[in-house]
Amino acid sequence: MKFQQFQLVCSLILFSCRITSAQSTVEKVKFSRIEVGSGLSNSNVTCILQDSKGFLWFGTQDGLNKFDGYNFKVYRNNPDDTCSLLTNAINCVFEDSQKKIWVSTRSGGLQYYDNKLDRFYRISEFSTNAHILQITEDDNNNLWITGSRYLDAFVAQLDRSTGKWKSFILFPSKEPIESLLRESEDEFWIGVRRGGFLKWNKKANTVKRYLHDPENSKSAVCFDIHQILKDTKGNLWIASSEGLSKFEIKNEEFTNFTANPSNPGSLLFNPIRQMAWANGHLLLTTENGGLSRMDTTTNQFTNFLFDKNDPYSLSDNSVWSVYCDHQNRIWTGTFSKGLCVIDKLQNKFSQLDIVLENDIVNAIYQDHKERLWIGTEGGIVLKDRNRVKYYKHEPNQKGSLSSNPILSIYEDSQNRIWFGTWAGGLNRYDEKTDRFVSYLPNEKNLKSLSDPNVYSIWEYSKTKELLVGSYKGLNILTDEKNGSFESYKEKENGANNYIRSIYEDSNGNVWLGTIEELDLFDIKNKKIIRFDSRTNKKEIKTSEIVNCILEDKKKRLWVATTAGLEMIIGKKFIKRFTTKDGLPNNIVNGILEDSKGNLWLSTTEGISKFNPDNKTIQNYNVSDGLYGNEFKPNACFKSKDGLFFFGGKGVNVFDPDSIQQNPYVPPVYITDFKIFNKSVTIGERDSLLKSHIGETQEIYLPYKYNVFSLEFAALNFSSSNKNKYAFKLEGFESDWNYVENQRSATFTNLDAGTYTFRVKASNNDGLWNEKGASLIIHILPPFWKTSWFRTMVGLLMVGLAIGYYKVRVHAIKQQNKKLESLVAKRTEELEHTNEVLIHRDEEIQTQNNELFNQREELASQNEQLQSARQVIEKQNNEIILRNESLEEEIKDRTKDLVGYNQQLEQFAFITAHNLRAPVARILGLGNVLEFACKSYDDERLITGKLIFATKELDTVVKDLGAILELRKNNTSLITEVSLQEELRLVKENLEKEILETNAEIKEEFSKAPLLRTLKPYLDSILINLIGNAIKYRHLDRRPLIQIKSEVVENQICLTVSDNGIGMDLSAYREKLFTLYGRFHDHVEGKGMGLYLVKTQVAALGGKIEVESEVDCGTTFRIFFLNRNLG
Repeated sequence: MKFQQFQLVCSLILFSCRITSAQSTVEKVKFSRIEVGSGLSNSNVTCILQDSKGFLWFGTQDGLNKFDGYNFKVYRNNPDDTCSLLTNAINCVFEDSQKKIWVSTRSGGLQYYDNKLDRFYRISEFSTNAHILQITEDDNNNLWITGSRYLDAFVAQLDRSTGKWKSFILFPSKEPIESLLRESEDEFWIGVRRGGFLKWNKKANTVKRYLHDPENSKSAVCFDIHQILKDTKGNLWIASSEGLSKFEIKNEEFTNFTANPSNPGSLLFNPIRQMAWANGHLLLTTENGGLSRMDTTTNQFTNFLFDKNDPYSLSDNSVWSVYCDHQNRIWTGTFSKGLCVIDKLQNKFSQLDIVLENDIVNAIYQDHKERLWIGTEGGIVLKDRNRVKYYKHEPNQKGSLSSNPILSIYEDSQNRIWFGTWAGGLNRYDEKTDRFVSYLPNEKNLKSLSDPNVYSIWEYSKTKELLVGSYKGLNILTDEKNGSFESYKEKENGANNYIRSIYEDSNGNVWLGTIEELDLFDIKNKKIIRFDSRTNKKEIKTSEIVNCILEDKKKRLWVATTAGLEMIIGKKFIKRFTTKDGLPNNIVNGILEDSKGNLWLSTTEGISKFNPDNKTIQNYNVSDGLYGNEFKPNACFKSKDGLFFFGGKGVNVFDPDSIQQNPYVPPVYITDFKIFNKSVTIGERDSLLKSHIGETQEIYLPYKYNVFSLEFAALNFSSSNKNKYAFKLEGFESDWNYVENQRSATFTNLDAGTYTFRVKASNNDGLWNEKGASLIIHILPPFWKTSWFRTMVGLLMVGLAIGYYKVRVHAIKQQNKKLESLVAKRTEELEHTNEVLIHRDEEIQTQNNELFNQREELASQNEQLQSARQVIEKQNNEIILRNESLEEEIKDRTKDLVGYNQQLEQFAFITAHNLRAPVARILGLGNVLEFACKSYDDERLITGKLIFATKELDTVVKDLGAILELRKNNTSLITEVSLQEELRLVKENLEKEILETNAEIKEEFSKAPLLRTLKPYLDSILINLIGNAIKYRHLDRRPLIQIKSEVVENQICLTVSDNGIGMDLSAYREKLFTLYGRFHDHVEGKGMGLYLVKTQVAALGGKIEVESEVDCGTTFRIFFLNRNLG
């Protein structure tokens, strides 16, 4: 026991030394991780299998998992179900040549899985006390199991012909046989846990052991054996706790591979648990040594380890299982972190293997020496072959970077490297001194750089002028020694001064991408020319931020913006491509063109491959191996050898020509059948499914199950979330339903009949399995719609009709007999009655004679009554006509009275309005005359005004009399009124209000200076409208009242508008001209003015319109009859 502890400590020390000393053996490969949170039942994965259908099976310490790329179905032991697993801890899983899946569980147990019934059947011989560690099949399709039973190491063979097992006890041992490999008909290679490597002859039941000989380097070092594999050359490979051994059968020599700290290409750690062949290499899982890959040609090992700083590294160094599936994906099961997968079909992209202290990459450039310059938020990283150097801003160090955030990198024609920074201006790298020369804005130097934020740099090919795009315009370096620049802006403070990108096309045009538009720079005349939809719609139509510009091989200009990708040909906007055309996001940050003319676009949701000719788009994201979905503006570069670099979170690098499409056509299976969203159980007495839905060809559904769903899956495990599906139900629809990555279809209320459900799917790169899967579905009708029920009902109806006919005929016969009896009896009675009637007829004849005489007398009396009735009717008609005449007369007089009452009411209002101002002035002048006059001149002035007011009052009284005359329809009172003179009189009437409010009144009567109308009504209308404009003025501005007249469609239109507080017509339009209608409570009023205006305009045969807006003012338009035309 102490020796074992010492050996373990030594192994751990050796392992730690190997990790630190053999870093060159560690390869950085991207692993995808699948853990318990994704549905896996347990983190300790002991074995892996992909069955012939394509499903993956994972054995764990807590159940067996079946995986379809989306969901895990977990099988566990159920004490109440003998068709469940014996225990939950899985040792191994194996599929034989008959496509039957065998499972062994810990603490005894062998069972096989029934695909059709989705259940397990236990092998009684090995249900208890059999510890089975391997299930395999030899070349003759014989099934073998190995392990230990009771205290014996054993192997067992299944006799296919009888279905019975035959066991072989090799030797008494509590240590189980872990591996068996058939060599010939009777010879087998066997590996025993802590029991060594053996050769077993089945026929003779003899065992040969291969032991370690210290004096022979070609002897076995393996003792604790876990697995044996054979290569294509016939050599055996033996995995043990002591390392890896290669056994050459012909000369029986061992080549041993163990951990060697002095050899970087050796095995990293000795204890090996499992092996698997993958792409010609041998994969080895180790305990605490990660995953190793051996090139059996060179005997070199490459190791894959957990890296806490890399989320895409192996998740756990203790690897228990490994498997290479049908598409050469490598699946590894770990001790504590679930599954890890290496998928080259999924991992199409690589990350630049450089440690970035700041992984936000804004710029990338490869110079003429093939050195890679990377601009990050934390400085510059230079990769020169195997050497990596970092440059940062050092405040106290002269010649260091002026600022850490790098926005752009450029190499000029003299092979000098320039850097644009944030807040640090322009920097030039001095190769000789390994220092930087900085160019910064200087307020004292008008020729200095215009802004410290430099986003883009470009050297014009013809003049070799260095163009620098900054936050405040375009700069041209004119004197490198003095740091002098010429600055150019389209507008002094325009948004398009913020220049994000500069590009020179093949014609020498210099394009500027700004945060607002795309511009051209006339380098000859040093002028920025603005192109957008406002200046010339036929030119360039762009919007939003321009991030990158590129001209392709066909001279098409492509512009990456935050609103999509734009194509420009010959300075003409052609089209914008957006998410509607297939882009994952409208924010396009970078553009590169590959050798085939495809454009590769970086966005904020991955990278897209765009074919400009057929307009197809292929999108890639983190599920395809990208190390992030979000990329930075203009952070892209194409190297001389065709490699593409895109910056965002780190640097993604790839060869676009080597990006392979997934060639695998995925099998498609129906995985679940649900009724009313509940999965249907299999094989129960009343179950609709007699076998698993994936094994079912057709199904019969009673009509009551009118809501059912089918789930399906394409078994493509490379970016399975990008698999796409289409389905249709033949008999119900003829077209395919393309549903992207939706994996279910639901149908409701289908009519009875036979349908065929078909589903097809594509892999992550759009390669479709057109055959797909299908299921015939019979919807059974309700019993009352079945043919047998209809036939039965028909026969029943015929029977009922026949029965009814017979019953009816019998009833009619019986009725006829009764009628015959009644007829005879009635005939006798009628004869007797006839005799009585003859006697009575003679009596009636006598009575008729008497009645005839009376009838003549009554006729005479009737004529007299008829004559009297006619007289009465005539008198009634006269009375009715008189009553109707009186009613009409009463209605007319009532109507006249109502009209007179309204006119009287208007007259009262007019009187009140029109007399108020003159009387008020008379009273005011009287008060002045009494108290304020101090001289004779004052008295004469006041007296003159008093006389004028009195005359004005007399005029009002006469006008009121004229209004009364109007009741007589006397049109002679219509006079020709000068609108200019009329307004003057109104202004005198409102002189006090106008002066107090400093109101300004503007008039324009040139188009219609005269108006033939009733002057008193016009006075009242103007006084009310102008008075209201003053009363409801806006307190924050001087009142402005504008009055104009014009001829509109043979009518005189008088417009009165103000800039007052206005009103909400949507709320008050219906009550605007009503009596006592008021809309503002802060000003006193009685709500009569507008009612009076409306009534007077109507009386003059005109109409009134109003427009108003709160806080803006009100406009009234009054249309008068144009009597000037008559």
